[in-house]
Amino acid sequence: MGDKKKKLISELRNTRHELLERLMDQKDHPFMNEVIMAELYDIEETIKKIENGGFGTCEISGEFLPEDLLEMVPTLKSMDDCLAIKSYYRKAIYD
Repeated sequence: MGDKKKKLISELRNTRHELLERLMDQKDHPFMNEVIMAELYDIEETIKKIENGGFGTCEISGEFLPEDLLEMVPTLKSMDDCLAIKSYYRKAIYD
């Protein structure tokens, strides 16, 4: 496994640890706990994909996901996720 993938797994595990701590805090609203659980699931699935060689491909079409988006959001699952994120991009008015 390459250094880049090892670093990504390490970052995902650190995020998982932080989310688990937040979940154990019990001060959060139940809805927030659901969001945290969903994110924990996505992190676990992403780690499995990295370890099994399926990371970076769309779960629906099999095409490669854009690397720039994966660097920002490594838990992306599909091209639909990418399009949703890109809808928030705005071009700069001034160069």
